[in-house]
Amino acid sequence: MATFKNPHRVSVKQALEEYGLDSSIENENTQRVLLDSVVPACCDEGCEVEPDGRCEHGCPSVLLALGVI
Repeated sequence: MATFKNPHRVSVKQALEEYGLDSSIENENTQRVLLDSVVPACCDEGCEVEPDGRCEHGCPSVLLALGVI
């Protein structure tokens, strides 16, 4: 398991699973959610952010973490 300096940070897989999404970016449901104006952040607090943003805890959106943006 990856370790991060930010204690709230979680992996992309964990963030997507928290929303009931498949961690595979090819999954149709996952793609649909990731095209929304608000996406999950890689945060253990369940934050949602703009696709190119970070939450109040400093955790990036799943799209930033994946390198898509």
